[in-house]
Amino acid sequence: MPEGTVEVELVKAHGLKDVETFGKSDPYATITIGSQKQQSRIVHDGGENPAWNQSFLIEIPDGPQELDIEIFDQERRGMDEKMGTISIHLSELFIQRHIPPCKYKVQRPDGKFQGELEVGLKFFPKVHHGALEIQLIEAHGLLDTDTFGKSDPYAIIYCQKEFQKSIVINGTSDPVWNQKFVFDVNSEVTEIFIKLFDKDDLVADDVLGSFLVPLNKVFTQGHVPPTRYKIMGVKGQPQGEVSLALKFTPRG
Repeated sequence: MPEGTVEVELVKAHGLKDVETFGKSDPYATITIGSQKQQSRIVHDGGENPAWNQSFLIEIPDGPQELDIEIFDQERRGMDEKMGTISIHLSELFIQRHIPPCKYKVQRPDGKFQGELEVGLKFFPKVHHGALEIQLIEAHGLLDTDTFGKSDPYAIIYCQKEFQKSIVINGTSDPVWNQKFVFDVNSEVTEIFIKLFDKDDLVADDVLGSFLVPLNKVFTQGHVPPTRYKIMGVKGQPQGEVSLALKFTPRG
């Protein structure tokens, strides 16, 4: 998962189990992503319907995929009592960047569900500045789109709003390029897109397939050794593999 900052909007809860025998619960929440943890304010006498209306900014490294929110009742004496929890998988947030406030079912410590918690989410990817080097090595098992003979494959690499084109390798389903491409990165880029074509002289070039390459690993480690990526055809079918390596050199 990409590096960046997650903004958690903790709005309110409704229909929680009030754990106080006398009076009302004093709920607060802890928000945890990976090793990062923050705590909300305490809503005194909030009972089963506390409203926080608080926002939290949590910086996360590459890796964490879940957000956990635990709700507690503050006790004046003794240990605070857990009222319930929710877990939100962050994969959709990393794609959508913004999930408006919606309700999640709260699970009590005994495993039963009671009440709902309203939470909104935003994700701000970390901005990297530097040179991204892509080594396009080779491909295996590409589709032959020519009626006679074999395909003449080439690749176009898209990064941000730029693209670069490889050389054409004639007459093969297993082209070897061994080409390097360098892109200047200075925005919230999280992946590159590579599309393969068969060069034709008399008609439009045929699309052989495409694939996405996530960049979170090269941004955090600086180098990704040669790795094979599955090519997807125009109808979503597997269409061979491409091997490439990545390198990132930060600037400033």
